[in-house]
Amino acid sequence: MVSRKKRWIVYLVVALLIGWIMPATSAATDYRTIRARITMGSSNLKSVTIALNGDYALMQDPSLTLPVGAYTIKVEADATNLRLVGNGIDVVVGPEIRFIRMKYSGTAVSTLRLNGTYHGDKNYLGDMRFHTSSGSILVTNHVPLEEYLYGVVAYEMSNAFPVEALKAQAVSARGYAIMSMTDRRDYDIGDTASTQVYKGYDPNVTRVIQAVNETKGQVVAYNDKIVSTYYAASNGGQMDLVSNVWGSNDASYPYLVMKDDPYDLRNPSSLTQRVFVPSQVTGTKYDVISSEKVVRVINVSTYLNIRSGPTTSYDVIGQATLNQLFAYVGTDASGWHKINFYKDGKLTVGYVSDDYSVVETNQQNGYLYGNPVLQDLQKQVFEQIGASNSIANANQIKINQVDRFVNGQRRWPEPSRSYVTAVADVKIQYKKADGSLSNEMAVTNVTIALMMPNGSGGYYLGHDYLNSNLRLRFVETAQDNDGITGYNIVNLRYGHGIGMSQRGAQQMANEGLKYTDILSFYFEGTTLKTYETTVPELPNRGDSPPDPPTNPEEPPTTPEDPPTTPNPTPTVTTTTYTLGANSISGISEKTPVETFVSKFTVKDGSLALVGSDNKAKTTGNVATGDVLYVKDGAEKIVKSYTIVIYGDVNGDGEIDIFDSTTVRRHIMSITQLSGVYYNAANLVDDNNIDIFDSTVIKRHILGITLIKQ
Repeated sequence: MVSRKKRWIVYLVVALLIGWIMPATSAATDYRTIRARITMGSSNLKSVTIALNGDYALMQDPSLTLPVGAYTIKVEADATNLRLVGNGIDVVVGPEIRFIRMKYSGTAVSTLRLNGTYHGDKNYLGDMRFHTSSGSILVTNHVPLEEYLYGVVAYEMSNAFPVEALKAQAVSARGYAIMSMTDRRDYDIGDTASTQVYKGYDPNVTRVIQAVNETKGQVVAYNDKIVSTYYAASNGGQMDLVSNVWGSNDASYPYLVMKDDPYDLRNPSSLTQRVFVPSQVTGTKYDVISSEKVVRVINVSTYLNIRSGPTTSYDVIGQATLNQLFAYVGTDASGWHKINFYKDGKLTVGYVSDDYSVVETNQQNGYLYGNPVLQDLQKQVFEQIGASNSIANANQIKINQVDRFVNGQRRWPEPSRSYVTAVADVKIQYKKADGSLSNEMAVTNVTIALMMPNGSGGYYLGHDYLNSNLRLRFVETAQDNDGITGYNIVNLRYGHGIGMSQRGAQQMANEGLKYTDILSFYFEGTTLKTYETTVPELPNRGDSPPDPPTNPEEPPTTPEDPPTTPNPTPTVTTTTYTLGANSISGISEKTPVETFVSKFTVKDGSLALVGSDNKAKTTGNVATGDVLYVKDGAEKIVKSYTIVIYGDVNGDGEIDIFDSTTVRRHIMSITQLSGVYYNAANLVDDNNIDIFDSTVIKRHILGITLIKQ
């Protein structure tokens, strides 16, 4: 029998918790708390482990004492109810478990640690809700908006950025978060790049915390209305229009204008690529490679480091782009390839990793150029004159000179600097059927693609030698480091280029400008508006419920929706693989990227595969941790699927002894697997990685029993 006093305390705590978790006003007018859906490593989550570090109450049973420590939440056999296990507690709670963060008497900030998220094992402030949906666990963090921003700004920028830049990012992210608040579903915003990256709470990001605190409640407004403060990493020196990138109406976004951004260009950290092609080819270092074997650069999206010796412990002495060729000298015992290349105008030797290069033989006895643009011009000249001159293949064409190299077709109207083609006039010779060399001839208007059409009015960014992460491409006259004249294909802009450049903001802050200057530069004609976002007081056991605010902030008048695009939502189907809510399985080890992508049918969109290093992946094998992005016709990401290959624990696309070793290191607590890599190792399907999982991998390696995908 429960005593009257204990029953009275339970009633009081319940009332307190209801006062805490239920907004005093509707979701449309209370901006103090946001609901962030946490992406977990598995799309079919049956069990999740957490750790309470501080005082928490269980909403469903406030009288239950929850000691500090680890807990497991499991789906019951009925696929509806959740069981809470840990620290002497073993109870079926119901279809929902919600931990309420209470005032903590300890010296540290109380947090809930959630294991196995998309971002790894992370600590969170606020309340944490777990509930079942179709037999799986969904996780939502109900967190004060200002504390949510601690976990956004630190990862959309970096704690190392100057405070004024971080303030501008905080104001922008706050506005995006407020405009995401909705009563149409049980969460407001996600935690990945499709909305805003959110990774919980880290007390070490002190500059970020300062920036958020010192801009509390501030958002960007135009005509006193909160606006969409879009931002991206780098705009390449030119801010773009929503009509160009998303097909939206520019009149709806008068504060998002096209103009030059000198700050982005001045920032040495802005991601750029310049591929040089000389005017004079014959008789220069860019002439034909006189080597039977060459080394081709592969599997890179930016560049490959050339080192002074055959491991990464040696100095970087040069860089190479995708598909660049070098004369082959030999292969070291470590597997690294030794090459000849030019440094400071002199021929020298260097080494490149065999993971990112391959040895090829000049089987056609043709003209091989190390420069990838010259290789491209060879191919396009062959397409233009090959048949009419009975030329056997593109490698039989010798390029002597590039007389003209200019921008071709624009992607968008002036003054945009984005081009999809470049046009050249060249002087060439070719090898005739009898082996002799033809007279020199001029070939004009040779067109090479800077972007490839996708068949629906847009363009792919994937390219044979240009970084597929960058999207502002054009040609300029230039000189190389040795003073040889020619041209650069310039490749800039990391992101959509609309609104604020984060690298530009960093540079402005470095030059002494304030966050208000940054925001007014990138969002023309705007002002700052302040909303009530004070972090609510944490409830304390035994206290009375807090009073609601007397004059809640009015909602923003007709807030603008994010830009819409006329492109329909893409659909993806496959009969080869298993397509989950957020993951793809059923993939065999050593599956080439080309084979993998070819097994999907995409309607009204396109696909892009990105490796675990966040770089575009166009060659090699698909691996655990890769992400398949689905893009609409405007190349906006609308969906992502994480790849899991069971047994490929280290994410290299193969199942071998290294995966077995990785599992053993996890078992011995030397390293800890999480997210999709944990799923790849959970081969016995008991949500526990142990010696049995390692044995499954060994049996697969020996060919005794293959792992079913």
